[in-house]
Amino acid sequence: MPSLSHDTRLKLANDVTFQSLGSGEETVVLSLNSGYLYTGNETTEAFLRKLDGWRPLAAVIDLLFDEFQVSREALSADMTELAAKLLEERLIVEEP
Repeated sequence: MPSLSHDTRLKLANDVTFQSLGSGEETVVLSLNSGYLYTGNETTEAFLRKLDGWRPLAAVIDLLFDEFQVSREALSADMTELAAKLLEERLIVEEP
């Protein structure tokens, strides 16, 4: 899995789009180049919406902390793991 720091800036890959299927429903993530369709939950959607290539991962986690009722430590661990998986699948990319 890729190594991430809280200073890493991330954004959606150019060929990736996502859409929520509604409140409490899955989020669909589509890689247009590969045609692969992935699913995630509301947390995944919130995470993807905050990736802009400018904010470091720590700032994204701070924004999510304001939305979800979970400990900062658990949220940080979960979002870092999610980011690593999405990077591995090439759904998101690091911004230099």
